[in-house]
Amino acid sequence: MTKIFLTAACALLIPMAAPAQTLTIPERIENLSAKAKESVNITLDGPLLQLAGQFLNSGNSDERAAKEIVSKLRGIHVRSFEFAREGAYTDADLDAIRSQLKSPAWARVVDSREDSGEHTQIFVKLENNTLGGVVILSAERTELSIVSIDGAIDLKQLSTLGGKFGIPYIPK
Repeated sequence: MTKIFLTAACALLIPMAAPAQTLTIPERIENLSAKAKESVNITLDGPLLQLAGQFLNSGNSDERAAKEIVSKLRGIHVRSFEFAREGAYTDADLDAIRSQLKSPAWARVVDSREDSGEHTQIFVKLENNTLGGVVILSAERTELSIVSIDGAIDLKQLSTLGGKFGIPYIPK
């Protein structure tokens, strides 16, 4: 009986120990839109993301490349807030997101703080030795932006779209 109990307990613990596959935007962040003078909320998941990809023309080489990139994604989430005054949000508001990014699957690759109060962090998720997600947290005194891209991302392929679709061109 003890052996069965231990086996069952271990089976229940294994899923909890596995890294979270998708970043969840906490309600605390969602509620910031009520305090913001401007906010952006973009959520493209699963079928909706694939539907958006269907509007890209496969006959156009740029759109075909974008369609291929989108086809490998599971979700895109953007939350951006601009506040009338400082103090409308605190660094603690981001703690629930940062705690999700502490799993072994995620690695922080950028952590930049400036005297102006700007704090930018970029996290990447590795899946089978490939880039499986990116999260960008950008906090300024009166602005906060969170971008989460979940799914396989080929940076070389993405770089070919530089200067198109609002993607910045980065000279080689």
